[in-house]
Amino acid sequence: MKKILSAALAAAMLLSLTACNGENSESGTSTGTSSDNSTVQSSDTNSTDSTSGTESSSDSSSEPEKSEIDYSKLSEEEIYELMVERSLMTTGDMTRMANVLKKAENGEEITVSYIGGSITEGLTVAPANPELCWANLSYEWLCEKYPNAKINYVNAGLSGTPSILGNVRLERDILAHKPDICFVEFAVNDGMETSYKNAYESLVRTLLAQENDIAVVLLFTVIENGHTCQPHMSEIGNNYKLPMISEPDSLGVEFAEGRMTWQDYSDDESHPNQRGHEIVRDFVAHYYETVMETLDDNTGTVDKTLPAPVFSDKYIDMHFIDSETLKPELVGFVENDVHSAFHNGWMYKGEEDASLTFTLNCKALQLIYKANNSKAFADAEIYVDGDLVTTVNSNKSDGWNNPVTELVIDDDEAAEHTVEIKVAGGENHYFGVLGFGYCD
Repeated sequence: MKKILSAALAAAMLLSLTACNGENSESGTSTGTSSDNSTVQSSDTNSTDSTSGTESSSDSSSEPEKSEIDYSKLSEEEIYELMVERSLMTTGDMTRMANVLKKAENGEEITVSYIGGSITEGLTVAPANPELCWANLSYEWLCEKYPNAKINYVNAGLSGTPSILGNVRLERDILAHKPDICFVEFAVNDGMETSYKNAYESLVRTLLAQENDIAVVLLFTVIENGHTCQPHMSEIGNNYKLPMISEPDSLGVEFAEGRMTWQDYSDDESHPNQRGHEIVRDFVAHYYETVMETLDDNTGTVDKTLPAPVFSDKYIDMHFIDSETLKPELVGFVENDVHSAFHNGWMYKGEEDASLTFTLNCKALQLIYKANNSKAFADAEIYVDGDLVTTVNSNKSDGWNNPVTELVIDDDEAAEHTVEIKVAGGENHYFGVLGFGYCD
C-alpha cells in the first residue's frame, strides 16, 4: 500500500511543485440502546506482511489543515491511503505493542480487548451483526496476519457510557481477561469537565500499571457537530508516550475539503455505518503495520516508570462491586437483574421508606443506577455517615434505561463509611441500583 502511495505522492508533488504531507486537526456524546457489555471469543489465529510508516506529530490544531498535495493528480485509492496514514497521530513508544505482536508472530496466545461506548460496541451494526463493528474487524485483521497464533477477543463497548463508567467497569470487563492489548475509545462520550479528565487518565494509568505490560492504544472519534475530547485526551496520551489514532485528523480533513461527507461515514449524527467501521478498521490496521515494520527493533524491556499525571489519577485501581460481593441491609429493595450489562443489582419495589445500607472502607465511591424518561422512576437520597450528600433523580429527560454514575464519596484518604440509599415512595415506584465502584 505505502509503496503505491509513495510513488503517487512523488508524482503529485512534482506536478504541483509543492512538498507537504497532510497533518493534524482537532475537532464528543453518543446514545443508543444497551446490550451485553462484554463478549469474549477465541480464534486460532500470524503472517508477516508489513508496510512502512513513520511517527507523526500528535500536536493538533483546532481546524483541519489545508494540504498542499495536488489531490487532482491522485486516484481515489491514493487519496484514501493518505487519509489512513493521517489517522496515526503517533506510534508512541512501540515497545509494549512490539512485544505483543512478537508473541503472536511466534504462534503464542494473546488477548485483544476494547473498551468504549456505542461506537466500540458497534451500535447500528451490532448486535444484529457484531462481526461488522470496527473492534471485531480489526481483531479479524490481526488474526489473518497471525494465523498460527491463538488470539482472544474481548469487546467491552457499552452504549452511552463515558470513561467515568468505563473506569468502574475496567476491572470486571477488561482486566479480568488479562489482555495483552487494549484500545480505549471514549472521545465522544466524555465531556470537557475535570471529572471526565480524571476518570479517563485514571483508566489509562490503571491499564499501564498492570504487571503484564498491556499495550494501550487511544482511539479518538468525532461526531457530526465536531465534538471530540481529543485535545485533552491526546495530552494524556503524549504524557504516557501512547499510540494515538485520530478520526478528527483524518476524516476531518476529508470533510473540510469536500472529498467526503459525514453521510459517507455515518447514517446518524454519531455512529459509523458499515463503511465507517471498515474505515476505522483500516486506521487500526495501519497502526499495526507501522509497528510490524520495525518489530525486531522495538521488542525489549518495558519501562514501567509512569510519569506524573497530566490531570489526576485519583480514581486509579477502581473496583466494581454488586450483589455478588456486597450484601447490604435491604428494606424495600430486592436483588434483581437490573440491566443487560449489570445482572446483579438491586431494585426498589415501591414500599414506603425503603433503604439500602452498607459499610465500606474507601476513599471514592461511585453509585451506578438506571435512568429513564419515566415518571415511575424515583428520586433517591444518598447519605454518607448519616449526612445527606446528594439526591439522585433517576427520571431523566434523556434517559433510556441506561446506566448512570453519581460520585458520592470523594476523599483523599480511605476511611470506613456507612452509605444509605433512601427512597421515600409515593407515585414514583422504581429505582434500580446496578452496582458501585470504589477506590480503597
